[in-house]
Amino acid sequence: MLPILTMFALAPTAEALTLSETGRSTLAPGVELVTYRTTTPTTDTHVLEVDLCEDGIRLDATRTPTSTRTVASWASDYGPIAAVNGDFFRTGPVRVYGDAVGGGVQWPSIQTGTDAAYSEEWYYGDFGWVAFLQDEVTFTHSGWAKDNASALGLTAGHDLTVREPTAPEGTMALVSGFPAVVIEGTAMTCADPTASNCFPDRTDMRSRHPRTAIGLSADDQTLYLAVVDGRTSRSSGMYGSELADLMGQLGAWQAFNLDGGGSSTLWTSASGVVNAPSDGYARSIASHLGVFVDPPTGSSTRPWHCVSQPPCASIPPGGGTLDEAGDCFTPFGPPTYLREVATAGEGGSLVWTNQFSGAQPWNQAWWHFDFEDAGEYLLEWHGVADYAVAEGVPHTIRAAGTEHTVVVDQSVGDGWHSLGTFTFAAGGDQGLIIEDQASGTVAANQHIVFDAVRLTRVGAYCGDATCDVDESCTTCPEDCPPGEEVAGNGIDDDCDGAIDESDDTGEPSVDSGSTGTTDANTPTSPDSPTDTGPPTAPLDADPDGPTNAKGSCATVVPAGGIAGILLLGAGLWRRRTRQPDGSA
Repeated sequence: MLPILTMFALAPTAEALTLSETGRSTLAPGVELVTYRTTTPTTDTHVLEVDLCEDGIRLDATRTPTSTRTVASWASDYGPIAAVNGDFFRTGPVRVYGDAVGGGVQWPSIQTGTDAAYSEEWYYGDFGWVAFLQDEVTFTHSGWAKDNASALGLTAGHDLTVREPTAPEGTMALVSGFPAVVIEGTAMTCADPTASNCFPDRTDMRSRHPRTAIGLSADDQTLYLAVVDGRTSRSSGMYGSELADLMGQLGAWQAFNLDGGGSSTLWTSASGVVNAPSDGYARSIASHLGVFVDPPTGSSTRPWHCVSQPPCASIPPGGGTLDEAGDCFTPFGPPTYLREVATAGEGGSLVWTNQFSGAQPWNQAWWHFDFEDAGEYLLEWHGVADYAVAEGVPHTIRAAGTEHTVVVDQSVGDGWHSLGTFTFAAGGDQGLIIEDQASGTVAANQHIVFDAVRLTRVGAYCGDATCDVDESCTTCPEDCPPGEEVAGNGIDDDCDGAIDESDDTGEPSVDSGSTGTTDANTPTSPDSPTDTGPPTAPLDADPDGPTNAKGSCATVVPAGGIAGILLLGAGLWRRRTRQPDGSA
């Protein structure tokens, strides 16, 4: 293994790339198309700058393909405002060099470079990827970078210790590529871009070709998708070192080389293919990555992958209801097959689709759960008979790192129907997925409804209006409000930080109700210095001794159950509170 500093010059290359902006257009709020004319080399470059925190912005990629398609053909089915080509690919079967997720569905391993069947291929295990999740975008380093992690000083990225990590749970879209051209803020430029030690994991980086690259800013809030023209009289293409320089100048903190050559394509809904494909026409390819600005059918405009926004909703300890019209609902699939009804459903609307026969879902819907409190919850789905017809509908529950699949007969009728009781962790990365695929023949008009889900806490919890034996005014003041201090019971009844105070007026503490002392001298009476009788009892003491070993908690009366809970838009939970005397 060559030392890293001899492979890549961390200073600028001999002839630095220069960028001259020749055009800029706003495709939609948060999506800019910028064109550049570069020198050293001379080429046309097209860049999509995407603000991942702009309302409506989301990314999606190709679902498991059975054949190759042009970027324009794929886009016509799914409706992005812009799209580019994805990973390198082969056919027989159609497969990519790295990993792939599209529409929230992981490609089968045999159609990715992760399968052991391809372990002898030169590219096996070399890929890195960029993954898009709810309120998150992340990446994993390429195989070469991980092999040299110590020398490169790697600190970021998903799973630095595994060369081919699985996609994070909850991944919506994922595109792979290699090599990395910007690694944690360093553009991997070479002193000699044609030398054998420049990008040792890909020899074709040492020649000028058309290029496609994907990059992320340091704060994970801006996505860069660049397509470089080449192999024409106007554009010479770029070395890998020049592509690294380009992505670094654009602002990428981490960037990967995607499929290039004749595959390099940038398409927009307004202009079609905007670059000059080197084949003279757009090539059919295996994977695509699209930028979307219109919310999917029935969903909100909340951006999907913004790392700086709070959770879509915070489910309070008692549970709550999430409707399909809220921010936590995410539908996938061709919009043609997602239908919205504005006159039915739990919240006044619903979305439905048709069941179909297949091994993977075509259309599906996710509800994202983020819990304030870990615990057991009853999970229910809401049915509307006119739109819930199909039998054998997979419902997958993600709870505390475990997946549970329940096959549901949605024809059971109107109302709430139980999926079971599940243990959820505090926090996010959990939820419910309803899918449209079924095995065997599927009759016509087998509708599946995506309406609402309800979570109801099972068992005791802080906030259920009952002071339980393992709760106190310190651990759960909502259920066990502070009361008057009871001397001698060893409990901080009034929750002021002191145990067994003589009273609540700041007088000296009394140790377990005793006035004894370890001093050999006779103790002085707390009354008159000349008084030799027994000390006066503390003002709040009961001469017959304490009557309530747990203070005021024993007098708390439950104030209702958990029926009627509702998750409000801001995720706030209003609870009944009690006064210090225990009254509601």
